[in-house]
Amino acid sequence: MNRLPVLPLIILATLILGAGCLEEQGVVPATPPTGHAAMLLLLDDAAGKIQDALNGLDQATAGAAGALETPGISGPVADTELGRIVASQPVVQDVITYNQDAVVLAAEPEAAKVLIGRVLDVQPTLQAVSEKPLMSALFPLERGRDGVAIVHPVFSAEGTFVGVVSTAFSPYELVAPIVLNVSQGTPYSFMVVQTGGRVLYDPDPEEVGRETFDETMYAEFPEIIAFARQYAGNRTGYGTYSFHSTGFGEVVRKEAFWTTVGLHGTEWRVMVIREV
Repeated sequence: MNRLPVLPLIILATLILGAGCLEEQGVVPATPPTGHAAMLLLLDDAAGKIQDALNGLDQATAGAAGALETPGISGPVADTELGRIVASQPVVQDVITYNQDAVVLAAEPEAAKVLIGRVLDVQPTLQAVSEKPLMSALFPLERGRDGVAIVHPVFSAEGTFVGVVSTAFSPYELVAPIVLNVSQGTPYSFMVVQTGGRVLYDPDPEEVGRETFDETMYAEFPEIIAFARQYAGNRTGYGTYSFHSTGFGEVVRKEAFWTTVGLHGTEWRVMVIREV
């Protein structure tokens, strides 16, 4: 999925043309962008890197699904293909295959092999993924943690749907190193949420996993609910609200820009935030 550009075209054009003129004159800009321009640049950078990471997981899962067309979704070849995903993608928690009856037939890493033979409650997923790949919302994994799954169908050489490859990963662990690196040395922070308001990443770990619209913590701050409705219905935007400073300090005014990343129709809102 291609992410929607964050920077308005007029800002991009100004930055590019200005840089070109300065380079021709041999002059280096004296100061980096600040304020909204800096926020938009950081947001564009972080969103691009998050999308790249999602794309990498998606491509690895799709590759395994394609490789299992002939050998099938259990056995040594399946173990090798699933193990390759685990080895190359540090944020992965479990990679499994399961058949049309939702029975797990292969699993990696070693600790996940306890899932083999288990019947999963995934009938809606099976029905949907038989037609196209998907990325799930955050849900409780079988081994007791929350994660998101990227699921690709596996078809036999004759074109019959035989099951899936499902790669479960931690959104927090995917996002955290990216946004911490992008925002290092700046006064800005990041948050990543599902369109329904569930928090996938926040600098305050206590907020991760919370449902904005059904959380008593946010009920005292009606502006947050209004802001959540804004980002739920718009792929990009800007808003302001009041809430505790990072670390649950005093209540402060905040402003945020957001954009969208995602896969297979499932979207995450990525936002850069500044206290004002």
